[in-house]
Amino acid sequence: MKFTPTSLTINQLFNSANEQYLIPTYQSRYSWTQKQIWDLIEDVGQIEAGDQHLLGMLVCLAGHHKAGLNQLEVVDGQQRLTTIVILLECIRQRFEKEGLVDAARDISMLLQAVPPSGKSEEKVLLDSIDAEEFKDHVAERTDRTYINERLYDAFRVIREEAIEDAVKDYTIKRIQEFVYKLRNQAVVVRLDVSEARDAFKLFETINNRGLRLSPTDIVKNFLLGNAARFGDKPLNQARKSWAELLQHLDGINTDAFLRYYLMSLLRVRVKKVEVVSRFKSLFMTQVAEAAKLPDRHNYPDTEDSEDDDEGGNGEEVSNGELEVARTEVIGFSDFLERLVQSARCYGEIELAKTSDARINRHLRNLRMIKAAQTNGFLMHLRAGGCDDKQFREVLKLTENFVLRRHVCRERSNETESLFARLCSVDPKNPIEETKSAYRELCPTDDKFKVEFSGAAFTSNLIERARYCLERIEVSKHGKHDELQVLGASDVHVEHIMPQKIKTKKVREEFGDWASYLGSSAESQHPKYVDRIGNLTLFAGTLNIEASNNPFARKKAAYRESSILLTNELAKRSNFRFKDIEKRSTDLAELAVKLWPRP
Repeated sequence: MKFTPTSLTINQLFNSANEQYLIPTYQSRYSWTQKQIWDLIEDVGQIEAGDQHLLGMLVCLAGHHKAGLNQLEVVDGQQRLTTIVILLECIRQRFEKEGLVDAARDISMLLQAVPPSGKSEEKVLLDSIDAEEFKDHVAERTDRTYINERLYDAFRVIREEAIEDAVKDYTIKRIQEFVYKLRNQAVVVRLDVSEARDAFKLFETINNRGLRLSPTDIVKNFLLGNAARFGDKPLNQARKSWAELLQHLDGINTDAFLRYYLMSLLRVRVKKVEVVSRFKSLFMTQVAEAAKLPDRHNYPDTEDSEDDDEGGNGEEVSNGELEVARTEVIGFSDFLERLVQSARCYGEIELAKTSDARINRHLRNLRMIKAAQTNGFLMHLRAGGCDDKQFREVLKLTENFVLRRHVCRERSNETESLFARLCSVDPKNPIEETKSAYRELCPTDDKFKVEFSGAAFTSNLIERARYCLERIEVSKHGKHDELQVLGASDVHVEHIMPQKIKTKKVREEFGDWASYLGSSAESQHPKYVDRIGNLTLFAGTLNIEASNNPFARKKAAYRESSILLTNELAKRSNFRFKDIEKRSTDLAELAVKLWPRP
């Protein structure tokens, strides 16, 4: 491996007129937090006279320099480099507003690459998914919606907090002092590597110690690094494929995608800590070109890895299940195509954005239930060509099955393992095998009824409660399935008996429930407050005056509701603990019918 390390101030880093730093399409979105931005600003601001401060390292893939514009592909350090550009750009704009033309022009020249012939270009060129948003932030456009909140925060924090505070507290001179320190005393170590495979290997070496990289970062680097070993064409294809993957998974947890992708192929449960090792082993055993790599033996066969269940229930992995993934050797191009296709399907599932509105409705329901364990199986079906009609049927069965298991507090590890095994079903004909698997692990009607009646739908499960209440509400409208409560912002889950009953504020807003419920109110309240019988759907807000019967004051608002589940409450004269118990039992009877066993 040949590389050239150089210690450079920001002036020196940006000073070569015919160099341009390229942040390529395969790099993820800008992701620095406000804390990281402030840490950089404070580190630079505290540099003492005659001293220097190391900002970090920049790994660049750089070929032999030529007379024209030389692009240096940023393999590592793009987050820090982008932040520095944002800082300089925002300061340049502030100098212009203050009438400091020369100072603004000086920074502008720093941010441009000017080859001997041709027009000037951006010094740091974002070719990533953030490119358009970055340009609009620089232009200070306020007439659009920004997707990347981190990038939005970076421009806002620097413009509205860091710079404005400096102007307000220290005058513009403080900013000029900061710019001097940033340009002349802040140092970056740039490592130039001429071979792509060496650049990605260097990234892995640098980040192998101490830094907490995500599985996605490590897998991306591993994939591109090995693609570079296969040749220029495979590397270019890998870059393009990873960029497409990021587009499909924009706004989605890519680490989770990789975990479920592996489960869909290996058909066993994969723990978070295993994602990187499992992916590397899969790559080495499945990709045909990897057979010639000299270090292939360093990646143990998936069959040999132990998969101890996190809950203490070890899973026995059958060799036959892993044999499918291990013996199906495919070319690198096909490997990439399948990875991107799976990402596309996973993105549609996570965002509930397919071309079928009914499928989207079921996917939304699964998200409300908190059924992420199903994602690998559903991705397997979609990527395998399951038609919409059968997919809808699987989704309906899955809603019923997962809700029952969640409500009955069945082991989530066992549920996830089942969905991993189900990735062996034929995507073109999945119904009967899926039903059979669900029947084996689905709680009985009696157990589901008891658990549903007594379940606590706490704040972290409020969307699951909402889903249940919506389905119950729809059932009350007969066959008019279009009358769904689809999550309008003004419709919320209402606690009939308030979540708190003792405070002065609660008594003022909701009435004296503590006295109304009787002497056991304080001890019994936690047991009943989150039960399904104490929940309903309601639009708007309730302003209840204190009274001897606070529920009676709520009834007037409930009577006006067009939601049948809520309107029915107005027929009750009282609503104490025994009423919550009875309503919970009644709704549980209905739940058994609405979510039947397969």
